[in-house]
Amino acid sequence: MNPAAVLGFAKAAGQLASGEDECLRAIRRGRARLVLLAADAGPSTARRVRRAAEEHGVPCLRWGEKEALGAWIGQRPRAVVALLDGRFARMLQDAVGAAEGRG
Repeated sequence: MNPAAVLGFAKAAGQLASGEDECLRAIRRGRARLVLLAADAGPSTARRVRRAAEEHGVPCLRWGEKEALGAWIGQRPRAVVALLDGRFARMLQDAVGAAEGRG
């Protein structure tokens, strides 16, 4: 399964947070299971998100571009999204790994 499909399914299931504020809130409240940070995210956004994820033991992947992440979930460009369900988080990790293997 590709990353776009996983994110779409997670959004449809209500298991996705998007945008910096919403993702930071999910991380701090212990709801986030995986954070996906766009490769072209700004340095201050990346620093804040990575710090929060590290402090709360949430894995953080750096992959994709803001424009694509937003498009995949039907939103404006997004620098960060968080998966709120462990199954979707594992599916996304597998999908990103497979996409990197192809790239």
